[in-house]
Amino acid sequence: MDTNVKTGTTTVGLVCTDGIIIAAEKRVTAGGMVVISEDIEKVRTPEKHIAFAAAGLAGDLEALDRILSVEFRLFRIREGRPISVDAAVSFLQNLLYQYKFMPFYVAIIIGGVDKDGTPKLYTLDPSGSITPVKDHTAYGGSGWFSAQAVLDDIYEKTTINEAIPIVARAINAAKKRDTASGGGIDIVAITKDGIRKYKPEEVEKILEKSKEKKKKQ
Repeated sequence: MDTNVKTGTTTVGLVCTDGIIIAAEKRVTAGGMVVISEDIEKVRTPEKHIAFAAAGLAGDLEALDRILSVEFRLFRIREGRPISVDAAVSFLQNLLYQYKFMPFYVAIIIGGVDKDGTPKLYTLDPSGSITPVKDHTAYGGSGWFSAQAVLDDIYEKTTINEAIPIVARAINAAKKRDTASGGGIDIVAITKDGIRKYKPEEVEKILEKSKEKKKKQ
């Protein structure tokens, strides 16, 4: 039996007209079979304008969060300015590639908003292979197919406020269909004004309103 502690995971990224959204559920399992926790934060914010979510091993997620947080802080101190989203992604890509023979077992969605207000989103595999998100949506983890089915309703870029309920529904749908996904829901939105992390009670209210709206249709 595989006893590695995994985040299992459904992760979602979305490019909006005014920023980006990154979201994930919060379950951790041992080998995808035994639930260890329902409350791990899978969406991390190593800088004030950058966030990432990871599907894979929980320990590797923690390690990458520590490394990126320290490196981005050092960059800010040395350069007197925050690291750009593209430079941050390049750093992560090089880090993953450097360890490709003993990799971080994670699939990553990372993005942010630069000073000029441009939202950017990328996906990376454990070897550092990078894919810019062109069609405004990104998915990862074992429950991606359920999340995709919901997010496919977004045919074009929309605002963060309009997209948040759909993102919450997408993660919630994956929790119902994928045994490795569960627990609470982390949602982080980034605009040129900074990061907003939605509280659990806010997410519950969003889902409740969505459910009521669907009943009325």
